[in-house]
Amino acid sequence: MDCMDLEAQFGLLPFTSKQLLELDVTLRQWRLIRPELEKLRRGVYVIRLGPDDSTRHAQKVAATLMTKTDHFAVGASAIVLNGLPNPYFKSWDKIEPQIAGKQTRSSRGILTSKAAPVPTPWGDTTDLIQTATTITAELPLPQALMVTDAVARRLAGVAPDEHVTNAKRIELASEQCRTEVRRRLTRYSNADALRLTNPAAEAPSESFYRGHMVLEGYDDPACGVPKIDAKGTYRFIDILLDTLAIEVDGDEKLQTLQNLRDEKEREDDLRLVGLDFLRPRVEPLYANPAAAMAQLAVKIDEVRLIRKFAQIL
Repeated sequence: MDCMDLEAQFGLLPFTSKQLLELDVTLRQWRLIRPELEKLRRGVYVIRLGPDDSTRHAQKVAATLMTKTDHFAVGASAIVLNGLPNPYFKSWDKIEPQIAGKQTRSSRGILTSKAAPVPTPWGDTTDLIQTATTITAELPLPQALMVTDAVARRLAGVAPDEHVTNAKRIELASEQCRTEVRRRLTRYSNADALRLTNPAAEAPSESFYRGHMVLEGYDDPACGVPKIDAKGTYRFIDILLDTLAIEVDGDEKLQTLQNLRDEKEREDDLRLVGLDFLRPRVEPLYANPAAAMAQLAVKIDEVRLIRKFAQIL
């Protein structure tokens, strides 16, 4: 038995010394293997730490759960185990595992929860709806929407990292789909991040922007809106406010010359059918959302003024 055998057995999942005994690992083998392992807590090890912060957090959660009976991940840790976006603007490495149990002592820093857990490879966790409900009580609306919109897409049948067809995107943007997902999510709470969640939102940055729009008084902005451009092609708008298309762009979207050409062509074809454009960048948005909202207000006034003069002419 060596580390390669253990990796084939456990992968990146934590394991206990008791489990190694069940694999008939001898004391001599253990002494050879032990220096190559990562210790997560007393008696719990992994072959190596995960390559990204979410995997490393999941490993810490799994290690914590292995030493508890009838406990499960909640809150931030449930976000990780359910494969949802990070709404905290800091690494998962800096967030301690959050677990709960049916009967626990608060002095141990463990919450009490009546939620029914669901299994994951890393251990039990609250389900998608309960996780979304918990997060809405902990985070401001823009950050909570980053999670609840992702949950809404999952409830609407979109798997993590799935390539979504145009037909599915149209379905996600439909009132019927939106109403059904909101009905399911508001079963236990009518919090804004549940009531306003939208399965058509495709990126956490769009959800964050839309959340700040709601706080500024814009009523339930439409997102993932299908539009047919001047060439008869379906295009999908991140956020649509009357005739203003708001495209929340990350740096990766505009990294190559071809991407820039494609976006310019897409925008030109949509302008021909009456749309105006505002392109807030993700990084400045996260750094200063108030400035992004001020930019939006200026753009709306500009569009109104241009259309007013166009009517006069």
